[in-house]
Amino acid sequence: MYKILRFFVVFTLFFSFLKAADIKSTDIINAFNDLNRINSQIYILTLDLNSTDSNSLSSLNVKKNKIISDLPNYILKTEFSKKDLNKFENKKVVLQKNMLTYSKNKSSDGYAKNFIELKQVEIEEILFKNIFEVAQLLKSGSKSSEIRNLLENSIIELNVNSYTDSSAYGVQHSEALHDIKIQKQTAEEILSYLKNNVELLSSSFALNELNLNTGIDYINNMIPIHIRYLNFGKIILIVFIFGFFVSLTRLLSKFTFWFLTLFLPKGVHSDAMKDQISKIIKRPIATILIAYALKICASVGYYPLPMPLNIINFFNIFYIVLICWLVITALNGYGMFVISEIAKKSGRKEVVNLIIKIVNFIIIIIALLLVLSRLGFDISAIIASLGIGGLAVAFAAKDIIANFFASVMLLFDNSFSQDDFIVCGNIEGTIVEIGLRKTTIRSFDNALISVPNSTLTNEPIINWSRRKIGRIINITIGLTYDSAPDSLKKCIADIKDMLAVHPDISREDNGGSLSSNSHLRFRKNIVSIDELAGCKSDIYVALNTLNSSSIDIAIICYTKAVGKLEYMKVREDVIFKIMDIVANNGLDFAFPSQSLYFQNQPEVKN
Repeated sequence: MYKILRFFVVFTLFFSFLKAADIKSTDIINAFNDLNRINSQIYILTLDLNSTDSNSLSSLNVKKNKIISDLPNYILKTEFSKKDLNKFENKKVVLQKNMLTYSKNKSSDGYAKNFIELKQVEIEEILFKNIFEVAQLLKSGSKSSEIRNLLENSIIELNVNSYTDSSAYGVQHSEALHDIKIQKQTAEEILSYLKNNVELLSSSFALNELNLNTGIDYINNMIPIHIRYLNFGKIILIVFIFGFFVSLTRLLSKFTFWFLTLFLPKGVHSDAMKDQISKIIKRPIATILIAYALKICASVGYYPLPMPLNIINFFNIFYIVLICWLVITALNGYGMFVISEIAKKSGRKEVVNLIIKIVNFIIIIIALLLVLSRLGFDISAIIASLGIGGLAVAFAAKDIIANFFASVMLLFDNSFSQDDFIVCGNIEGTIVEIGLRKTTIRSFDNALISVPNSTLTNEPIINWSRRKIGRIINITIGLTYDSAPDSLKKCIADIKDMLAVHPDISREDNGGSLSSNSHLRFRKNIVSIDELAGCKSDIYVALNTLNSSSIDIAIICYTKAVGKLEYMKVREDVIFKIMDIVANNGLDFAFPSQSLYFQNQPEVKN
């Protein structure tokens, strides 16, 4: 808080020094004439191929840029009227009459002089007429797009008018013809600058209409203290504006919080969740409001000058970054609550997660393009260049692109979801997250494995979690060779009976099969219902083989539980019950053994 206060004090003092008395008294007409003269000088220097006076050329360009950057201020200070514009029309009428006088001899000096002067008046009329119309649009509160369209049309009008006929008037008028070209260039530069920086005019005019100068002077007259270069009127006004917007931050945050909670899914109304949403939206909104307050304070500080273009661009870029931050924060915070409810219903959490990442990526790209446009880059040219450089970029980033499309294919194929336990090649573990480029898997020994998505699409995937009912228990028990056949038959029958009544063993009569489901019976002829859903209920108990040292009985059944913990408990219980049945039937488990027989053993003599 102390740092913010210190920054604001420095900010206020800096802008209080920008006094109206320091502004040079000039207008748009004088600025136009100054630009005209500088353009002529630049043309002469560039025409001289042997000229090495680069410092003079650089100095002229600096002066030219300074005048152009002050154009909005000159326009705001210059008052136009219909009467002023009519002077151009009256002058044109006089010149056209003079041309009619010399029309019989168009090659005469009189015709040429009047023609050239007429073209100069037409250029000035187009320029000042459109500046007048811009001022009228500003007064009526028109949108920036309307002003920009007007200036675009004025540039077209300037270029459509033909000045090429003047080239037929001989060498004696070459200097005047050159002046026409320079004048047209100057007018076009002024109109183009205003078209590209309409915001400078609109923001400055809005403050002009508030008559801030009267308010600032009134405050300065009320304060008996007078310190040179310190404008107390601006200081008080800036402090008031900043304090007003800071006080709005809490109110706007509460309103936004109330508005967002209206759209929370049903059941999502816990205090902890609401506090989380409040924390998510509070900082971005407060920062945007403070940034907007600083921009208005800066406008007041520069008043009656318009803010320089670089400062306006700085604030515009700052707004873009802040809005991008707000949208991403809201999406990852508030949006997560809403979308998580959708994920619960669909069961596809990884789809929602990937969609959020893609939307975040798109938002960042849009923000980056907007920032580049504010910095003066041609966005359409950048986008167009992607078509030319697309092949080179695609080749350089082919692995990244392959992984991205692989992630999309994995989601459409629905091969696995989050929390599924899979085996892919030498990798096995639980799916943590499916990203744009890679999938993260948590192994049994708690290691985090990152696997490129393209690898998962090219390798066979074993998904152990895609089982609804039925996890196999496959046991082979070996009994000794001295076991009676009747005892073996009785043992096999007892094991079957035990599995037939065991509550945790999957069977058709306890939900181990969907074949009796009335909603799915029509699909039986199209697809295997049980295999599609992952249901197993078979029970096999039979004498399997006569091994080298045991009589083997094969036991195959399926547990109802598919989770590892529940499965291990059921498997343990089944093994203990089998051991009891073997013991009750008087049988013994065999173990690997080997008997050696010796024939014709020699007698050992003492």
